[in-house]
Amino acid sequence: MQQRVAEVGALVRSLRMAVGLPGAARAAYRSLPVLARTYEQVVAPLVAESLSDPLERARVDGSLRVMSVKFGLAMTSYARLSGHRLQPDVAVLAGAVTRLYDDLIDGAGVADPAADDRLGELLGNRAFVPGTPAELLLGRLVYGIERNLAHPPDESVFMALVSLHEYQVLSRRQREAGVPLDVLEKITRGKGAAAHLILCGLVKPRLEPDERELVMDLGEILQSLDDYMDVEFDRGNGVTTLVSCGALTLPGITRRLRATRPRLAAVHGSRAARPYCGMLYFLLLQAWVSRRLPVLGRLARRPAHRSAVLAFLSRGEDALPAAGAETAS
Repeated sequence: MQQRVAEVGALVRSLRMAVGLPGAARAAYRSLPVLARTYEQVVAPLVAESLSDPLERARVDGSLRVMSVKFGLAMTSYARLSGHRLQPDVAVLAGAVTRLYDDLIDGAGVADPAADDRLGELLGNRAFVPGTPAELLLGRLVYGIERNLAHPPDESVFMALVSLHEYQVLSRRQREAGVPLDVLEKITRGKGAAAHLILCGLVKPRLEPDERELVMDLGEILQSLDDYMDVEFDRGNGVTTLVSCGALTLPGITRRLRATRPRLAAVHGSRAARPYCGMLYFLLLQAWVSRRLPVLGRLARRPAHRSAVLAFLSRGEDALPAAGAETAS
């Protein structure tokens, strides 16, 4: 009870960020249908072409649909913040890649050096030979981004892709008993910062040093927020995070999030930063509701495939079953 009271207090102390919620909501209302339609045109055909098993295809399609909308909206918000045009096709492809790649790494549960090497070749822009239908789909999604992206990615994006793969492989240590705190901190910072840098780099060709550092810090905060939202799920699957071991709480995450508000205003201007901060506050509130009021998330999950808004509100299922899930059923 004491922890829940502290969390509510943290949400109240962060209310200044919520001033931009109306602007963020209007922008989301305009963007969500576009992202949903673009998913149907761009990603859904690739899923159908790559996966022959109907059950696997339905599962993957449902998961990627949700995450394409969610990540697409986040990228749209960053595009408005930075004053750059976002390509909806690139946004939904990037969201699908993020979900599927994460599941290919984490879903295995144990190290598979051959698969790790194959995915490393894909993200390192080297010759890639897929070993599974899911890897084939991932390759087609990645190549789709390369074909459609209007501007050549900055070198920092390629470097971040390589770093992300290294941190994702390292994240398997989170299943070890007694994993050191410094390793958890390294994983949280590395995964969050690299992933966010990549997504923002797809929007804006080149990030200035202060903006790059801010993007990476926000990525770490968002990764921590995701860990907070999924803490019971992680504990049930034997995954240790800074949140699950008690080293990081929601009040700690909100303090860091509040500290980014003046930095966002300094880099992008107060007017542009206001709706972006509103979007960040909504994510904070959504994480708290998902953790403390999970029944609302379950209510949204079933019809999420029919509504872009509900897809955004839904947590979304994993694209691939966790290791042992099929044998355990």
